[in-house]
Amino acid sequence: MNQYNSSIPKFIVSVFLIVTGFFSSTIKAQELKLMIKINEAVFYDRITSNKIIGTGHLFNREGKKILISSSLEKIKNTPGAYIIRGQ
Repeated sequence: MNQYNSSIPKFIVSVFLIVTGFFSSTIKAQELKLMIKINEAVFYDRITSNKIIGTGHLFNREGKKILISSSLEKIKNTPGAYIIRGQ
């Protein structure tokens, strides 16, 4: 069993909470849905900084996209911190 298998759900929940917290203050978010497609081949390898490991969308309650696209990148010199860049 791969050592990262148990960390993927925790990681996705962490990202969701961070994004929800950020957007709740700017758009009064209710029931935001974050959909991230993780590139598993990249995720299980040693992840270097600025390497895109997933893409996704953020939807509001009515199903409208808030972020058209985003990329998920590892932050330098941190064991488990990632940044989402939205467009």
